[in-house]
Order: sequence, then structure tokens, then C-alpha cells
Amino acid sequence: MQFSGDEVRLQLVEATLGPDSKPVFRDSVGCPWGINEDPPTPRECDPYWSPDIPVITSAETFDQWYRDVEGVNQTFVKELELTESPTEPGKFVYESSEFFPLGPDEGFGVSPANNSKNYLFTTEVHLQFGYVKGQVFSFTGDDDMWIFVNGKLALDLGSMHLPKTGEIDFDAVAGELGIVPGNTYSMDIFHAERHTSESNFKIETNISCFVPGPIVR
Repeated sequence: MQFSGDEVRLQLVEATLGPDSKPVFRDSVGCPWGINEDPPTPRECDPYWSPDIPVITSAETFDQWYRDVEGVNQTFVKELELTESPTEPGKFVYESSEFFPLGPDEGFGVSPANNSKNYLFTTEVHLQFGYVKGQVFSFTGDDDMWIFVNGKLALDLGSMHLPKTGEIDFDAVAGELGIVPGNTYSMDIFHAERHTSESNFKIETNISCFVPGPIVR
């Protein structure tokens, strides 16, 4: 799970969710998004870019990230609460520069490289929301973050990197996502913390109501 890396990589996962509402492994290398761009600008892979350094071991190991596998991982149910900004009414925020949802004695305990923080974990969230015009959803953090809306990949911040920002402007990508105002859609969020130096996690959105959905383990 832990590799060296300092840039966002696209196309590590497929563009649609699998039948069990989990991301599907596509490639262990991916393609660059531009480390010096913040926020990054999505673009097609450079056909001549062919690094030999993978950032995911294999499809088999990736399939363990968001599924219960005895001796490999454990599931813990936690709450992530967004609060309305006191200075920007209608904006809801969660922000932490010390994002460690697991305590030092939970799961497999603290990481060998850091004896006080429980690194090397994944986060999975399944939601329903009502789409109305003008909605946006942004994430800033490290490391991997994939967000699917209506089963389609809407935000792709793959691999290990310093805190980077990606934003979903729902109106701008409504056609690609197959969504229309007035209807309710799924939002499926998958995150991984793969380094043992920082853990940043920030969400900003003007979506005022989310309904939690079930998690397939």
C-alpha cells in the first residue's frame, strides 16, 4: 500500500463503479495530472509518458483496500461531521490537518514508522443527495481520493502526493455524470492514507443534506 510518490495520477481506477459499489482497479502506474498545478487541470494521458514506477502493487492487493479481508484489514464505523461556515452561510466544511479517525489502539495499532499515529488506512463513504443547480463539492488532501457520482468517476486524485485540491462542479459535468436537477443521486467516496508523515482531509460543499447509504464489506 505504501509507495514513494509526490504527484497526482489519473486513471488508476476505472471510470465506473463495480457491481458491488467499489472502485475497480485499472492500472498500477496511471498518468500524471501536473504536480505544479493547484488545483490540477485534468488532461488526457501523454502517450509517450511511460514511467516504470507503480503506485499500486496489483489488482489483487487493491481489491483488499475497501473489502474486509481477515488478517489484512478491519472495518470501523466512524462519523465525519460537516459544519456550516460561520462566515459563509450555506457552505459546509470538514477540515483536519491531523486526520486520524483510528485511535492508536484500534485496528493493527500505530504504524511502525510512527509510534503515535495510526496511519495506513482507507476511508469509504456512501451517500445520497438531491441535485439542484449551483452545487459544488471540493476535496483537499493526501493521498488517494476518488469520488463517484451516479456510479461515474467525478473526482480523481489518485496516488500519494502533498495536499491537492479537486472540485466537482455538478452543473459543468451534469451531462457526463448523467444527472439532472430535481433528482436524487448516489455519491460514493473512497480515500486512502498511504504515507506516514502527514494526513490532511478537507471537504467543502454547498450541498446542505446528505443521506447515508449502506457499505458493502
